[in-house]
Amino acid sequence: MNDIQEQAKNFLRNVVKQNPDKIKTGVEKAGDLVDKQTGGKYADKVDAVQEKADNYIDSQADKAEPSAGDSAADESTPPEVAEQPSSSAGSDTEGGPR
Repeated sequence: MNDIQEQAKNFLRNVVKQNPDKIKTGVEKAGDLVDKQTGGKYADKVDAVQEKADNYIDSQADKAEPSAGDSAADESTPPEVAEQPSSSAGSDTEGGPR
């Protein structure tokens, strides 16, 4: 895994650790939307994915306590991830003809 992917993965883990309830709510709403759009055709599969996501979120939230020192390093990651793509992609899209 390259450095940017590793930074993104660490950033997302940090987000999960800080906002587990919001993410669980989002997963639940997304599953409900899929159920509504498909008429419940895949409800069993959607429920299974929701359960796995909840278990993963719980496992990451449990890891938040011992790795409190890691959160400071993870908070510095988003600017690095955001700077690299915007510096190369932003110059192409913003500097082009209008």
